[in-house]
Parts: sequence; structure tokens; C-alpha cells
Amino acid sequence: MIILLAAGILSACGSGNDTNQNGEGVKEENREENPKQNDIVARFHPSIETKEDNNSIIINYKVKNLSGEPQKLSFLTGLQADYIIYDEKGKKIKQYSEEVMATQAISEMTIENNQEIQNSFAISDLYNGTYRIEVFLTAKEEQAKVVTDLIVEKSLYNKTSGILVGQMDPHTVEVDVKGEKVAFQLTEEAIGQLPSMKDGSEITFIFTENEIQKTIERFLLGN
Repeated sequence: MIILLAAGILSACGSGNDTNQNGEGVKEENREENPKQNDIVARFHPSIETKEDNNSIIINYKVKNLSGEPQKLSFLTGLQADYIIYDEKGKKIKQYSEEVMATQAISEMTIENNQEIQNSFAISDLYNGTYRIEVFLTAKEEQAKVVTDLIVEKSLYNKTSGILVGQMDPHTVEVDVKGEKVAFQLTEEAIGQLPSMKDGSEITFIFTENEIQKTIERFLLGN
């Protein structure tokens, strides 16, 4: 009996040692994984600054290499960065790469540790309102996307809605805006859109105004 009791005690001690070793092994593995994940997250730091200047929105987009070593980025076109703008309802209304011509030549660049690259955009055709903008790299290896709200308050362009009363002449329409009948001149773009609208229908449009007249720049079809 004494022999059996001693064997049981030794067996229990052995099991306890195995449990501690396994637990320590798991902790050690986690310590190895976490730094790698953190390195991936912190490899690049994107930032964005926006300001209104001379009826334009200036976007300054910066990306800094925080990886601790040089990083190579490769681009399929001459466009290093792109942006997408969404209106207050989340509808995409503008993307830079869809409006500019970019060369198709593949290019590469190396960003040294702590080095920062910058891309700037000037946007002049947004109407007054609230938007969301996403800016990102077009590199194959990294997007470094940053998202922020964008408020436009000093634009030449305004958005409004009304009831189309009718066409007064080839370049003028009358619109009922909040109970007031207003005459608007039409740009060539707006004239081309006009046949798709009926008198008495609700319309939404972008317009400019000065001391002499108000002009519909374009109708927002489908809104």
C-alpha cells in the first residue's frame, strides 16, 4: 500500500509539470505573434489635411514609413494616390482616377524609414454640403487608406430642389422653389439633360448665382 501511495503522488506531480509547460508554451507563442501583427498595422501611417481656398477644397495626403526599414512600392500607372467622395447619403459622386488621364507605365519607388511622401489634390466643383472622402495609395503592396468627413461651406455651387414649372426659352426654365417661382439660366450640360424631365416633376440641381442671374449647372438625375 505504501508503494502504491508513493507512485500516485509521483504521477500527480508529473501531470502538474506537464500542464505548466504547455501553458508556458502557449504564452510564448502569443508573445511571438503579437509583435508581427503590430508591425503590420504600424508599417505605414497615413494622414490627411483639408482646407477651403479660393473656391476650391485642397486635400493634402501624407504617408509615412514607420516600419523601421525601407519599403518598396510599385504602381501600375503614373497615379500614386486616388480619392473617392461620397455625399451625405453615402452615394459615390466623384473619383479622381475616373476624371484624369494617367500613364500606363509601371513605376517603383522606395520609401526610407521615417520618410514621408505627399500627394495634393484641388477639388473645385463640389457644392456646399457635407461629404465623406477616402484617400489611398494605388500601390500594389499597400493602400494606406484614410477616411474623414469633408464640409464645404464656401463653394460657388449650391444644391437645391423644386418643381419644374416649364421652359421659358431655349436657355431658361422656371422652377418653383419652396413656393417661389424662380427663373434659371441653363448651361449646355443642363440643356442636354432637360428632355429627360417633365413639367410638374420634382427636380434636384446644382446652381450658381450672381447679382444678375441664377444658372443651373447640371441636374442631378436619379436623386
